[in-house]
Amino acid sequence: MPDATRYEPGAIIAEGDLVMIHGRYSGSTETPLMAVDIFRFEEGLVVEHWDVLQDEVPAKDTVAGNPMFTNPQAGRA
Repeated sequence: MPDATRYEPGAIIAEGDLVMIHGRYSGSTETPLMAVDIFRFEEGLVVEHWDVLQDEVPAKDTVAGNPMFTNPQAGRA
């Protein structure tokens, strides 16, 4: 990966043996990529992983006018 590559985690949700992370990859492609990674754990180990990626669409071009990525953890102490 190029040195300019950056990953920003956003929402992180866990329930039972599943963890979902919504994030943004930037710096390695012309358009930032939105990602959702889903992990299933057994005895503290990842036993399954699924992901989806798509190009980020600017908020002005979305139907609702909302951004595809926000970081609910930003600004927390």
